[in-house]
Amino acid sequence: MTACYSCGRAIAAGTVCLYCGAHNEPVPFVTPSPSDVPIGVRRLDISASHIIVAINVLVFGAMVLTGSSPLSPTIEQLKHWGANWGPLSLGTQPWRVLTSNYVHVGIIHLAFNMWCLWNLGQLAERTLGRLNFVILYTICGLAGSIASLWWHPLVVGAGASGAIFGLAGASIAVFYLGHLPIPKAALRATMRSLVTFVGYNLLLGLTPGIDNSAHIGGLVAGLVMGAALAKHILVPPEVRRTWTGLAWITMAIVLFVSYGAVRRLYPQMSLLANPQVIATQQIAVAMRSLQQNRPAEAIAPLQDAIEAMPQAAEPHYLLGVAYLMQRKPDQAIPAFEQALKLNPRYAQAAAGLGNAYLAKGMKAEAEKAFQLAAQLGYYENE
Repeated sequence: MTACYSCGRAIAAGTVCLYCGAHNEPVPFVTPSPSDVPIGVRRLDISASHIIVAINVLVFGAMVLTGSSPLSPTIEQLKHWGANWGPLSLGTQPWRVLTSNYVHVGIIHLAFNMWCLWNLGQLAERTLGRLNFVILYTICGLAGSIASLWWHPLVVGAGASGAIFGLAGASIAVFYLGHLPIPKAALRATMRSLVTFVGYNLLLGLTPGIDNSAHIGGLVAGLVMGAALAKHILVPPEVRRTWTGLAWITMAIVLFVSYGAVRRLYPQMSLLANPQVIATQQIAVAMRSLQQNRPAEAIAPLQDAIEAMPQAAEPHYLLGVAYLMQRKPDQAIPAFEQALKLNPRYAQAAAGLGNAYLAKGMKAEAEKAFQLAAQLGYYENE
């Protein structure tokens, strides 16, 4: 076997390429002498699948070098690096449906996906050609991301699994429908391996924490695209280029329409990424914790709310209440003071400040704060 001079796919040496129709002259094998090969020069056979693997590894390396956990990155770290999340992907950052395919949830996740990509990628690339392989990989990854958004938009998704399942699906369709010049025994073995891979990993995807919707979305897209390309694998190059171009354009339109449909299905989803909306939810969570006498659980969401809305007085007041309930007046006093600074007519904050001073035994300061609360109408409102 050798590689076609025109399209680079594997063919028998010295034959007309069955994929692109190029005529390949037989080349006699001559063992080069040491003087024929420049010192330090080696022949590099880098495929598109190798490049995609390298991109995934480099992204993961950059994540780790900037502080992400190599074993279990946090949700915030994944979102920072472009993971798929409905409130952002369906809002102001639609590019996440693509970038999420190059972000992985730990080194084990990366290693498994890259092992699959290394093997399935080279198979699909040799069958379809480099350009078609890259387009197929991208489209199947996008299809997986969109399917994930449709199924569970609030789950953070990342990984190349959807694109890899798409490669497997396309390979199954091409080998089954394409009538390729491959011995039947080899074809059956390859098909059995591909179907086993898909079936086993779909069953594995039923495990909690694995996004099977992305797997299925990528697989369906791959099967469809593989079926569309299969009948035109062995036709003349100009016919094949026209057909594949139409197929890719059609699939791109389908994905665009599908993405728009998911956005219409969840019209309010983008609001969940609005800092003020998030802060409001965190305040509600904190108030519920305070009502249930669990002040320790209220502190973290209140601190997040303060970070999101630094000019709002209410989260500062509630933080003071939480500290006071924990008998920590030293922390409660600055929280109440900041609430009063932001809203000088905040009667409850003045009363809270008085209680904090009283807890520290600062009676004069407490009396002054209680007088301010009374002036602001605290007793009337209570």
